[in-house]
Amino acid sequence: MSDEVTETGGLTRRDALRAGAGAAGGLAFASGLLGNALDAMAAPAVVGAGPYGPLGSPDANGLRLPAGFTSRVIARSTVDIGPRPYNFHILPDGMGAYKTDDGGFILTSNSEAPYFEGIADIGTGAIRFDSNFNVTDAYPILKRTHINCAGGVTPWKTWLSCEEIDEGKVFECDPWGQKTWNGETQIAHPAMGVFKHEACCVDPAGKQVYLTEDVGNGCLYRFTPTSYPDLQAGKLEVASVQEDGKVNWIEVPDPQFTGPVPTREQVPEATRFRRGEGMWFDAGVVYFATTQDDRVYAYHPESTFLEVLYDGVALGDDAPLHDTDNVTASPISGDLYVCEDPGGSADEGLQVCLISTEGEAAAFCEVSLQGHSSSELTGPVFDPTGQRLYFSSQRARFAGESTALGIVYEISGPFRKTRKDPDPDPDPVAVDKAKPKLKVRTLGRPSLKRLIKRGQPFKIEVRDESLPVAVDLKLVAPIRKARGRGTVELTLSRKKIRMNKSGGKHVQMKVGDRVRRKLRQRQIAQAKLVVVATDAAGNRTKVVKPVSFR
Repeated sequence: MSDEVTETGGLTRRDALRAGAGAAGGLAFASGLLGNALDAMAAPAVVGAGPYGPLGSPDANGLRLPAGFTSRVIARSTVDIGPRPYNFHILPDGMGAYKTDDGGFILTSNSEAPYFEGIADIGTGAIRFDSNFNVTDAYPILKRTHINCAGGVTPWKTWLSCEEIDEGKVFECDPWGQKTWNGETQIAHPAMGVFKHEACCVDPAGKQVYLTEDVGNGCLYRFTPTSYPDLQAGKLEVASVQEDGKVNWIEVPDPQFTGPVPTREQVPEATRFRRGEGMWFDAGVVYFATTQDDRVYAYHPESTFLEVLYDGVALGDDAPLHDTDNVTASPISGDLYVCEDPGGSADEGLQVCLISTEGEAAAFCEVSLQGHSSSELTGPVFDPTGQRLYFSSQRARFAGESTALGIVYEISGPFRKTRKDPDPDPDPVAVDKAKPKLKVRTLGRPSLKRLIKRGQPFKIEVRDESLPVAVDLKLVAPIRKARGRGTVELTLSRKKIRMNKSGGKHVQMKVGDRVRRKLRQRQIAQAKLVVVATDAAGNRTKVVKPVSFR
């Protein structure tokens, strides 16, 4: 993660944030009004003890943890962790975890190092564990990429690794190191945007990918694949947050940055976020952090509303979490775990904090300044069973060492379980065969006079898992032939709409001049609205709604 530390009167940015919160933060937290749409949202998380209580004394690895928890070192940069020769990569960052068929799992770990052939050519590595949490293998899965910061796991069990450079791309690779794309073990996805990427996550219900941008005026993006889960083509949109917290999504004209205007500057209405960092999808919610204003956001795709889940500045001096960075969720409790990124100017121990489902923010783990003063904590992730938490200190340097090297820690202990057991072997990309649920409502008092003059309004309601849904509407009626010999079916009005979320939409079926002349010459009494809804998986529902015009 790139750092943008500033100093004010000898204070670090963290000090300045805390000092400012003392004067204005309390009022802001109480009123929820700070002058724009993002600041107008409430910060519900409060300071608390959390579900595990206070931190104890440093353990043998220098970590302070709640009672009952222990730590273990899993990997150290440049050290061979075997059994095949693999010197663990430098600057470890974002991580993901994948269940394996033998009861174990694979941990993927990015390297935030620039690419140098033969020296730093690994973008992502993988560590394999057996069912007893023993390391059984380690190997590279992504090479020849630049400054791979965070990324995201996919439901189809691949790893998306994000380049944090101005012309950065998202790369897809296989944690098992076996899958290939056109004969290659990795593939770039420029359609997902060319910009300074940080993290991404997949919403399997909406079949969309969300992405953050690590710059002080960065954006929040959404990518809709043309053919999910293939990420080679699709539409990239940017978020525009309204005053009420509702998010409008606007298409980015040149997502691959082929022209002179950077991706984030192509849509003037786009909302700016202060260094978008870690991101995670859990239980229908997209969580992401912004470092420069100490916030964690929660975006709800179904309602399209964004909320501030945690605001460290508003909470003031007592806030346990500052410089919010990578974030993950416990698969067995739903609690969020967030790393701190002090940007190489730590004035106290670095922490992994948690935001509980009850709304309490508390410290969960702390590494001391000794050995970590110039580091940052990265890549928190649980193993698939939720029993153990992993995170890295990216640039640890202990007494007697001349080089700062990354280190991966494992935390085990009595992590609480408040959720039911997940599906042990879900099929995340199973073909959706469910047809859209479609309801058509006729609005107002239909009359021929109104139809001719203003058109007839209807409300279309759609419920579906494979969004978006394309809706084709056609208003037809039998009309007498010109010489009065029988009738012919005439299309009075036709319209196509696209519904990006489940819900209702008003549609006005207006008639054109040609049809208007025919209706004035020949009366109609009965008509029908034919509505066909087709979801993103190709499932189709047809509804015929009779309408009487008098």
